[in-house]
Amino acid sequence: MIRFPAAQLLRIVAIAAILLWSLAPIGLGVITSLSTQTDVQAVPARWLPHHATLDAYRSLLGGSGDFRAGGTVSESGAFTHALWNSASIMMLSTLAILCVAISAGYAFARLRFPGRGALFWAIVATTVVPVFTVVIALFGFLADAHLIDRKLGLVLVFVSTTTPLAMWLVHNHVKQLPTEPEEAALLDGCTRWQAFWHVALPQMRSGIAALSAIIVLLVWGEFLIPLLLTSTNASKPVTVFIPEYIGKYTTNYPLLAAAGVLAMLPPTVVALVLNRHIRGMLSGSS
Repeated sequence: MIRFPAAQLLRIVAIAAILLWSLAPIGLGVITSLSTQTDVQAVPARWLPHHATLDAYRSLLGGSGDFRAGGTVSESGAFTHALWNSASIMMLSTLAILCVAISAGYAFARLRFPGRGALFWAIVATTVVPVFTVVIALFGFLADAHLIDRKLGLVLVFVSTTTPLAMWLVHNHVKQLPTEPEEAALLDGCTRWQAFWHVALPQMRSGIAALSAIIVLLVWGEFLIPLLLTSTNASKPVTVFIPEYIGKYTTNYPLLAAAGVLAMLPPTVVALVLNRHIRGMLSGSS
């Protein structure tokens, strides 16, 4: 009989509890998405569907034309358009945030100029301001600029609200990198820009990958800002579009679960692809 020390047993139990807490809702969502409405509403409840079906996924992806969900009729292809809205907003926002945050974070970490510390902490301090405290002024500004219900408006908001946090993370990462390679490049005749592009940037690749994953998750999962700044399917991301499947009197739960599963796939893929770089940064390698 194998005996585990108390500390190791406690660790195993804790890990199992965390996995159960994290994966159980996902598993339930997948099972529900493969069920029929009859299976979901059965009494007593059924853990597994009697007849698994992909009808909910076919409906969402536009294979069955118009379909009824939550007591309302949704157009074929509307969900895939919402997915594309989320993907395009996420890609544009991530690219813009990385460009600004990497440049600013590196400059604050390596360059010396008057007011550097005060300016840096003034920018970082904006991260503690909840967005809903400025949402009225933000809405008015975007309305005057004719950016309400437009993806460009969402991108600008995401860039302005997420860049300070990203810049702070880049700044801390650059401070941990050795300065000798950049100093050697400067002594060899490189300009500061050349030293940044050819020496510092390759050293930052793991940190940039991890930061990209963080930005993707933050932008993709945002709900409040798109809810307030979009009103039509032309620019609604998937996080705002999915609640429309909840009806006043009835809800198509397999359809709702299938939408959640599909919306979860893109950030999951990003996290898996960038996993190696994230682990490299956490282990201290560059």
